[in-house]
Amino acid sequence: MTKKNRYTALILAAAIMLGGCSAKNNADKDKSSSAESTEAAADISAEELIEGISGDNLDGRLHKSEGKYDKYAARLYGTGFENISDGAILYNEEGGYADEVSVVKFAEGTDGQELLKQRLDDRISTFRDYRPDEMTKLDNAKIFSAGGFDILIISDDADNIEKQLKEKLS
Repeated sequence: MTKKNRYTALILAAAIMLGGCSAKNNADKDKSSSAESTEAAADISAEELIEGISGDNLDGRLHKSEGKYDKYAARLYGTGFENISDGAILYNEEGGYADEVSVVKFAEGTDGQELLKQRLDDRISTFRDYRPDEMTKLDNAKIFSAGGFDILIISDDADNIEKQLKEKLS
């Protein structure tokens, strides 16, 4: 394992394992979803939903049909994979940027919005001292529900990504 890969693995592990304690975030809530978008969501998987979403700092991808995603679900979202019926994540493989797009369909009775708020708090806690220049995108992160999915977007292009996801779900 090269020194760069070890550093990357260490940063990713730290980002996943560190818990957040910050209560501050500017997460948007969009609880409105029509029957049409719910029907459309039934026809699209989280993996398909993130297809075509790109960004300079979104070079990693995991989805529910991969064992790695299930393995990390508890660390990423504070719940076991049995409480996630579908999900996918785009992230920065190097771990040096806070960018992330999490699209998760949590099991009934699971407060996905709250779990994603906690995930955002974890990211804020990790990057506050590590890369303070990433705080702007973290402060402007978006958390919303659409088409049966709970979604977290941390990116300089969050508005455009949100628009793309909502278009796919309508």
